[in-house]
Amino acid sequence: MNRTLLLIMCDFLLLNLLALTRWDQSGTETQRAPSGVLVAAGTVAGAREDLVATLRDALADEQAQRDALSRKMSSEVVAREASVAELEEKRRQLEAALAQTRQSATLLDEQLADRTRQATQTRELLDQAQARLTETAQNRESLAASVRSSEVERLKLQEELEHQRQQAAALTQARTEAEQKVASLNSAVKVAEAEKRLLYDNVSDLKGQVSRVQEEKAKLQEQTSVLAQGVTQLAKNSDEFKQEFRENTPINANLLYAGFLTNRVTVALSGVGAGVFGSTTREKETSTILVTDGGKTLALLHVNEAPFSLSIPGFGVENLTTQVSRDGLALPSGRPFLTGSDPRIVAVPVEAARVQELGLKTYPLAKTPFRFPEAVLLSRGGRYYGEVEFKLDPRTPDFVRMKNRLISRVFGEFSPSAGDLVLSKTGELLGVMVNNEYCAVLKDLQPAPGGVFESYLTREEMGRKLEAFRAKVNSLPSPLQ
Repeated sequence: MNRTLLLIMCDFLLLNLLALTRWDQSGTETQRAPSGVLVAAGTVAGAREDLVATLRDALADEQAQRDALSRKMSSEVVAREASVAELEEKRRQLEAALAQTRQSATLLDEQLADRTRQATQTRELLDQAQARLTETAQNRESLAASVRSSEVERLKLQEELEHQRQQAAALTQARTEAEQKVASLNSAVKVAEAEKRLLYDNVSDLKGQVSRVQEEKAKLQEQTSVLAQGVTQLAKNSDEFKQEFRENTPINANLLYAGFLTNRVTVALSGVGAGVFGSTTREKETSTILVTDGGKTLALLHVNEAPFSLSIPGFGVENLTTQVSRDGLALPSGRPFLTGSDPRIVAVPVEAARVQELGLKTYPLAKTPFRFPEAVLLSRGGRYYGEVEFKLDPRTPDFVRMKNRLISRVFGEFSPSAGDLVLSKTGELLGVMVNNEYCAVLKDLQPAPGGVFESYLTREEMGRKLEAFRAKVNSLPSPLQ
């Protein structure tokens, strides 16, 4: 029974008892009460017994509800204890899994360190193989020079032999001496042929070494790829690690030269200038690369490769036309201009969309040009190439000084000269040689103020521009002029 309802009933019965009781009469009068009052008292007593019985039943129900609630709470406690035990077991399993994961991470770190050491050892082997390849190439060049010298000597001896044969009728003794010289010449030819065969054998060995170096390089690239994947899974900054790895890995000069041959374009400039007997058409053509500063795409060349020149007085041209092409396919180009970095460098804007259609590579400007102490120098027009050391000069912060010495190449040696392109060991453009000793480091490709050669310029107007820029060059320190 509801406790509230029980209390209400008790209050109601108590009020009835109070209402039926006569509190103003004495005890004696109560004893002499009539029989009607006794009947009422008996009724009250019966009601009281009913109330007691009702209270007893309510207490029994309340006790039953409490027992049921106790049993329910006991079952819930048991269930919660089981849940706590299950959660404790899961916690122990998670701690065990975490310990195993940490052990796996430690093992992966050790594997990464081992692979890094393997990559370093492989790179050292590759450098040793490259050194052996360079030494073999030098030996081959020496043998080729010996063969050419022997061929020249043989031709001279043949001429002398022919001269001796013409005098054979009168000079028998001279004929005998000529025959001896012929025999000696034949011996020299045999020796030259043997040296030639030896040279061919060396070339074959060199090709084999190149193939092995390429295979080792491919394996190194595969190991580097696996290493990069592992680093991607273990670290969040894997892209920065890869970028730093590429920037700190120098590119072989042969690969840079091969890239130049694949991506070079032809720039032809022509205009009408003053001649000996009046006006004449001046034309110049050269091979160069395409460079980008992140926005524009341009072809670079030295002013010496243009039909005009920086001089005092200035010799300009009019009707200046520009044509940029690749294997006969034209690339739309804009007006040429002198760069703000150095007016001796001429830039020709090229349409970037056409460059992408032809699949040509554009060389970015070097972000860290002084990362390596050496650079790859491509001669003007790209006929020769080689590695050259350079040094910084505090007097000329925007220029670097190339070591003025002969640079080894495939068929001999050459020295730096104005107009040569300079690439960093990371494959970026470091700058252009402005003379035989200094290279202008290109930080941007903006035109110099007044340096754009518009189509409406006359010969005299361009001449005045050229004179002003010549004066600017003359104001530089004497080593840079």
